[in-house]
Amino acid sequence: GVAVDSAGNVFVADQGNQIVQKVDTAGHVTILAGQPGVSGFANGPGSSAKFNSPIGIGLDSAGNIFVTDEGHMIRKIDTAQNVTTLAGVPNTIGTADGPGSSAEFFYPLGVAPDRTGNVFVADTYNQAIRKIDSTGYVTTIAGQIGSGGGYADGQGINAQFKYPFGIAVDSAGNLYVADQNNQVIRK
Repeated sequence: GVAVDSAGNVFVADQGNQIVQKVDTAGHVTILAGQPGVSGFANGPGSSAKFNSPIGIGLDSAGNIFVTDEGHMIRKIDTAQNVTTLAGVPNTIGTADGPGSSAEFFYPLGVAPDRTGNVFVADTYNQAIRKIDSTGYVTTIAGQIGSGGGYADGQGINAQFKYPFGIAVDSAGNLYVADQNNQVIRK
């Protein structure tokens, strides 16, 4: 995953190396969080944190970085490079909505924060789009968790996805989803 801030810095979720990196406008690469080549789960200051295959990445307007972790979690790297778990239970597959610390995901791969403090997640293997609100509460906003996937336009749980992967949000709050196995972009 790749994201770019307003200053032109590039942030990379380096899945194979288990780290999140920053490439500044001069081309200098630094590790923001994680331990190169060390997979696992640990919150904490940048180099103390551990990831289990970070893959999706998004930035909010305050400079916070959100990362999907194949350990079934959404992680946050704040502007001081402290890593916390925003939502999900480490290495636990599930479908539960609720407070971030008890919500469950199944290979969340895409992540996109909006202007109002919400973070949207393409919960790929659950075939759903999830929302983490500014209080950390997780809800399923589109798709049918546990359906095995399909294709149907519709509102909320009447919609169906088949392995939604990438997700983006525009300035008006519209979501765009790369619905991988249906080979379409959804709004």
